[in-house]
Amino acid sequence: MQNYILCDFTCSSEKSELLIAELSQINFEGFIENENGFEAYLPESDFNQDDLNSILVQYEIDFTNVAIRKVAPQNWNANWEGSFEPVTIGTKLRIRAPFHEPSSDFSIELIIQPKTSFGTGHHETTYSIMELMLNFKMENLEVFDYGSGTGILAILASKLGAKTIFANDIDPWAAENIFENAELNQIENISFIQGDIQAAKSQTFDLILANINKNILMDSFTHLFPLLRENGHLIISGFYETDLPDLTSEAKKCGFNFKEKVTTNNWTAAVLTR
Repeated sequence: MQNYILCDFTCSSEKSELLIAELSQINFEGFIENENGFEAYLPESDFNQDDLNSILVQYEIDFTNVAIRKVAPQNWNANWEGSFEPVTIGTKLRIRAPFHEPSSDFSIELIIQPKTSFGTGHHETTYSIMELMLNFKMENLEVFDYGSGTGILAILASKLGAKTIFANDIDPWAAENIFENAELNQIENISFIQGDIQAAKSQTFDLILANINKNILMDSFTHLFPLLRENGHLIISGFYETDLPDLTSEAKKCGFNFKEKVTTNNWTAAVLTR
């Protein structure tokens, strides 16, 4: 068996999410979050230093903040599973992996196959937006999960009674992720198209979920507004609490009104209305 290359990235949580999406496109196979950033690994034969350098330059990551070393083959899944614990939100929702035992103590239990710790409920942005979703009456709503990733928000919307969920993401791995996780949860009312916001075309929705980042949200409000029906709601996350004034100001220019927010460790999710 060949050796692996392990890259240890020191960076913010916000940059981690972006980097993981990029690294997955250049053959990195797994990611493990830690206190200072995350680790990424891939087979030695698949490692290309130039490809990695291009990503570091693109996201303004100092080369000294990436430690690269060669490691012997090991059971990466066992390592990951050993550090992965279920997530609970209040007494209603539990998110677990397929290798965890089910629990009857919660009214909703989601099963998410962990490829990284992002999109599993562990990250504050996902946790916060799901916390808001639990307070929504979603029965028979038509929902748009903008930038769906693993599909965890779309799956929760379905579990909460949404009629249909349309999801999109620019990354090709998202299509595999969302359908794998939908099957694990026996969800059949999610449709997915790979692409940017134009994938939604002329559809309209009662609720839009957007767990992305500040810059994309700032650029997206003008496109999201016509997709949301009158009196509909837009729930956003993926940004720090200090970014909220900029986001609500830009959203208001496009016709949205701020309603409420929740904050977890300085990461914030907010509800906007049309």
